[in-house]
Amino acid sequence: MKSLHPLKMTKLLILFTVIMNTGCKEKHSESIVGTQFKDYGSLNQLANFEKVSDTTFFNDEIEPKFKLLHLKNKTRDLVIYSRIQYDSKNNRIYKVLDTLSFLTSDNSEKLTIGYCEIDLKNSNKGNIIALIEKTDLNSMFIKKIKEAWVANPDSERIEKLKNIDKVDCFNDSYNGNETKINYDLLNK
Repeated sequence: MKSLHPLKMTKLLILFTVIMNTGCKEKHSESIVGTQFKDYGSLNQLANFEKVSDTTFFNDEIEPKFKLLHLKNKTRDLVIYSRIQYDSKNNRIYKVLDTLSFLTSDNSEKLTIGYCEIDLKNSNKGNIIALIEKTDLNSMFIKKIKEAWVANPDSERIEKLKNIDKVDCFNDSYNGNETKINYDLLNK
């Protein structure tokens, strides 16, 4: 077996280090997958996080079956994907299926859950997570989607969407004059 030249080995090591350090999306370092909770604040790993938003989705059920919870602290955004279950007293409890964690971005970007869908005109399951470029409050739809993921009810994992061209997002901060959803604005 032929060994690599030290210079080539150094270049490969540097390339590997750069690749490992540039990916800011990651699984939460202190894994909470499999954990059950009634209130996220009861988990020590989440003590320094604050709730930003949450949403539930059904997966063709009568009652919501899954929940996405967006938390944030000074340095990180964290999305927790959970299955909704019930204890013996019929109280909701959540079993963590997967997490998505990344460094908090600058003020030009934000995370949105439950406001995006693939082909928004025809369906809205509420299970799309998107990193978007902030837009003005008078725009009904988000113009720039940087990355998107789906909370997959079949695999019970958060999966990155490779093709985001058909992902559409409502502007959750919309404050315009239009009171009805005008889907024609999606094509602009």
